[in-house]
Amino acid sequence: MAGLKFEGNALLFGSTRMEPKARTVAEMLPVLCCPEKVKADGWKERTYFMYREAARMGTIRYDITRIREYALGCERNKTFGHVHPESKSGAAWPEVYEVLSGEAHFLLQKITANEVEDALLLKAKKGECLLLPPGYGHVTINAGRGELLLANLVSDGFEADYSVFAQRRGGCYYEKLDGSLEMNENYGSGFELRKMSATEFSSQYGCFAPFRKGDIFQAAKKPENLEFLEKPELFC
Repeated sequence: MAGLKFEGNALLFGSTRMEPKARTVAEMLPVLCCPEKVKADGWKERTYFMYREAARMGTIRYDITRIREYALGCERNKTFGHVHPESKSGAAWPEVYEVLSGEAHFLLQKITANEVEDALLLKAKKGECLLLPPGYGHVTINAGRGELLLANLVSDGFEADYSVFAQRRGGCYYEKLDGSLEMNENYGSGFELRKMSATEFSSQYGCFAPFRKGDIFQAAKKPENLEFLEKPELFC
């Protein structure tokens, strides 16, 4: 994205200079497929960097995330994973992502009555976007070579819930270094992983239309495009 660059680990965006929050290997151990393959002398390594509120549009944050090309034991590098809670209206908070560089796999999972109702692996490359619907927990995986750089739009009206991923040792599937996928036995069985592009999945929702061509920062300049992020009950 034009106007976005890095100086070391600091983000330079317009007049903003930001130092990131980061996840270390040690912090990722609870959600790994094979933590025993991670050497203790690498626990302090930082695996991904989060730049929260690089810009703001009212109650909506524009965040940046950098995910290194890094081996987490037997897995490709990924985020910890979390789910968004419900708003006061009873609808969970949605989110929009854009891949700024690299290749992403988004693992989405919807859990009802303690069972996996839906599980998806969604692929996206530079310039492509994902609309995260209400109720889906999600993990982002760096599936390409080099760094994965993401932007997202999300309300600042809630705190993400990481507990399911911590309790069940990650998401419902693991993506190995060779690209193969392994089901996480802590979620039981009886469900399948659907695969498609992030654009194909997101296009079933009407509120994705402003973001279909990418550049969510420009799309966010029109307040009407953000209404469903501020009021999840308007999600369609």
